[in-house]
Amino acid sequence: MILSDYYYSIKSQQTKAQVAIFDVTLLPNCSVYKGHFPGTPVAPGVFNIRMIMECVERITGKPILLESITQCKFITMITPQQNKELQIRIETTEIADNKFKLIASVGKDESDYMILKGEFAFVH
Repeated sequence: MILSDYYYSIKSQQTKAQVAIFDVTLLPNCSVYKGHFPGTPVAPGVFNIRMIMECVERITGKPILLESITQCKFITMITPQQNKELQIRIETTEIADNKFKLIASVGKDESDYMILKGEFAFVH
């Protein structure tokens, strides 16, 4: 499932060297919030990881596969009401043919709400 335009929408994208920055908006009418959690919607961590992966796929133009997570830290709860406008910062470093390390953060202004570090591979 592709989450863009269902769970979030991309407002802008900037890429400089190996760092990409996406300004995104969470879509509070997404049906996932009806179950996570009714009356107090919270952005699911797995959806946020997938959102980062979709941004990487947008940069590279290729599908990717998560090989390992070395760190996944949820610092602040992300809600579509309080944290609707987010910034995703992605830094990639190639480590082998078709493999790369990724450091990503989801946050706003100078605050990180989530940090993800891991290794990914391009799908052949």
